[in-house]
Amino acid sequence: MRMRIIRSHLMRLRFPCNPVMHFNLGFQTGEGISTKNMPLHLVTDESFLPKHLTLAEANKLNLDDCCTDMYVKGLILEKWPMHLLANGEKIVKAVIQDQATPEHMPINVFCFGTLAQEFSDSVEKKDLLFLTGFALVKSPTVKYDKRHICHLELFEEKGSTVFVCKHATAAVHEDVTMNSMKKGENHTVEKNVKYTYSKINQLKPGMLANVYGVVTFFKHPFLSKGTDYCSTLTITDQTGGKLSCNMFNEKQDALPQIYKTGDIVRFHRIKIQQFQGDLRGITNVGFSALTFDGRMGSPVSPRTSSKSYHFSDEDRRIVEQLRQWTMEQSPILEPALKLSEVQPQQFFDLICQLVAKAEMDRSSTLLKVWDGTKCLYPIHKVQVDGEVLEGNPALIFELQNISVDIMAYDNHTEVAKCLKPGAYVRIYNLHAKLQASTESDSQSSKCIEFYLHGGTSYGRGIKILPEDCYDVKELKKVLESAELSSNYLSDSTLLGISSPLNELADNKEKIYTRLERCQEESVTVLTSHQHMEKAPLINVKTCKPPQKFCIRAKVESYEPKRLYQCVKLYCHTCKTLQEVPDEDDIAHVLQEASKKPLNSKLHNMSWYNTVLFDKKNQDVNKIALHFLDFEDVVQDPEKTLILTERVTLNEINQLSRKFGYIILVTSTEEKLTLLDLSAPFLIQGQLRHYGCKHCSVVQDINCLQQLTTHQSWSASTISQILGIHLLHYVFMIKLTLKDGTASVDAMLWEEAEKFFKFSAAEVIASEVLQEQLELTMNMLCPKEKNPDKHPWFECCIKSYSSEDQIVSYQIFDTVLAEKI
Repeated sequence: MRMRIIRSHLMRLRFPCNPVMHFNLGFQTGEGISTKNMPLHLVTDESFLPKHLTLAEANKLNLDDCCTDMYVKGLILEKWPMHLLANGEKIVKAVIQDQATPEHMPINVFCFGTLAQEFSDSVEKKDLLFLTGFALVKSPTVKYDKRHICHLELFEEKGSTVFVCKHATAAVHEDVTMNSMKKGENHTVEKNVKYTYSKINQLKPGMLANVYGVVTFFKHPFLSKGTDYCSTLTITDQTGGKLSCNMFNEKQDALPQIYKTGDIVRFHRIKIQQFQGDLRGITNVGFSALTFDGRMGSPVSPRTSSKSYHFSDEDRRIVEQLRQWTMEQSPILEPALKLSEVQPQQFFDLICQLVAKAEMDRSSTLLKVWDGTKCLYPIHKVQVDGEVLEGNPALIFELQNISVDIMAYDNHTEVAKCLKPGAYVRIYNLHAKLQASTESDSQSSKCIEFYLHGGTSYGRGIKILPEDCYDVKELKKVLESAELSSNYLSDSTLLGISSPLNELADNKEKIYTRLERCQEESVTVLTSHQHMEKAPLINVKTCKPPQKFCIRAKVESYEPKRLYQCVKLYCHTCKTLQEVPDEDDIAHVLQEASKKPLNSKLHNMSWYNTVLFDKKNQDVNKIALHFLDFEDVVQDPEKTLILTERVTLNEINQLSRKFGYIILVTSTEEKLTLLDLSAPFLIQGQLRHYGCKHCSVVQDINCLQQLTTHQSWSASTISQILGIHLLHYVFMIKLTLKDGTASVDAMLWEEAEKFFKFSAAEVIASEVLQEQLELTMNMLCPKEKNPDKHPWFECCIKSYSSEDQIVSYQIFDTVLAEKI
């Protein structure tokens, strides 16, 4: 029973396996199903093939061809039963011919391994095949069977895919229809073929389908634990059927661009699977999507990042029919509210324009927005320094009594960072929370505070709307006609600012010039010791340590130049500092460990389950994965702990995208043991945890058995159980500061994380933060500018002496300015 469960839930990482079992490590997560390409698909016509493929004519195939982006089409003339080769590998043979060109020679096709099993079970004579990812091999039987000089070989492990059109004819129906375009855009027709669309209640597991549907629920795309973005949605149609879909793509804009429930989507080549008794739609090779506004009367303009798609009059008719049906289904449509319509304690969607924003801390951002209407209830205003606000100060003041303050938390702060004042946005599941005033608890003194809580529940999130969006066009009409009371204008006049909104641009250049002068004062802020006078660096160098100073200087240079080298590993116990091991060092440790044989006596113990994999064409024949608390693999692999033996660095990287905690081990005659601490002892997603060789007293690996009773694990818990002293990621950057009197090399170290407002561990695991670190350092010390033109850098600096009487300097109580 356990092995059947493993087979169904370990189908993602393409490890070739032993003949008894075949795994493909893909599995269900809390957000849905993640999947890679399956080797065999049932389709209804040729339109389901990926768009980048071109048809290869069988009679023109030769051994020198590169077949990467080709497919071969043919009707099955003969098919033989599957049998085993001498080495136990499965094989099945068929003969196909393109009936559209009967003068072409038939060609032999051979499928191997697990693909042979699926081919044997699913394919019959008279089926039409479309074959991709094949290898061309010289046919040894051409003299006898008089068929093509080459034959095709297909292996799932090499990415081969078979598309099957059951009992089809070779005729392909063409529909020469012109594309319906967005005005002014250069779109082209995808293929001159007729697409067949399935009703949702007609979908079956295993189908590769084209469908239209109305969105009844969706979550905005979010970054999954791997490298892809994920989007979750549910659609329905006139049949009443429902289909939950899980979309994955490395590009966020390649996912369906949904603005609200009631939008209409068209999916091509969506894979249908069954999960816990319900049908699920998942992205598949060649998947594409179009999205349409679901409201009657709005333009039938597809939303898509693709420049090439098929859209005919028949598609337009389907969209209009779904719009008419949607209008009759009131529960589907959830219109956004205006601020003037909001009631206390309500959750609602808001379409608005961003006036200004301010990052309050790492987990919250203030958004000032307006929609041209005024809330009927008292509104809480967040107290924030005007210098921190990003936006036009004149416009902020102009709209102060009609705009509202929204606090966005946690994951929404990442989206908020991308917002620019003036952007049009839709905010989903916004909470109008009724709060008592600090002055009184009476009902009359209560006011509304607007919160966008963290998480993605109920579709919560922020979506930037393009200016040609129907909702934005309607919002602009309201904003242009909004009436601002006269007292706002008189206040503005007192400030010397013209009151009409369309004249505010005249002052923009002056306003930002003032802001630039403020920034020129210093790119940093002191968190204490503001009362101290600024000391020249010559005094800093001549005073006997230890001393503390406040200084004003410019960053002349910094080290290391390669910023990835500025992150080190530090032990708080023995105070040692070391470099983070590079990829080659880790790969070498893993290679040495892979030379040790597996010990079958240590497999499938009472507290873990073992799965073995074969790796063909490599020196290492088998690897082992030991799954702690196996049930969690099924329920939540992102929280699962596994022990790995004889894996390569590339395989570790693949496994870490799916499993939350990975410990590297090797076998002895008596037990499993940890690898040398030169390698990470624990891998958690993209973060690698190392142990101190000097302070760690490594315990028996069987101590991990106590984790099977824990509901959750952490790196610190695991390290304590194993007797390992964790090494911590820290920044170590040397800044050369110069003020005209002297220069000083000061270390940014112990308080570097406070300075940058993100941790060294986060930088190691995030390319976004690595880029942000580089941008910050380039701002502090621009490479192309004369050092005298670098921005001013104010900081607190302390001097101290080492045991060998060398004087050093360290920066403290200093952070980057919010506006930077």
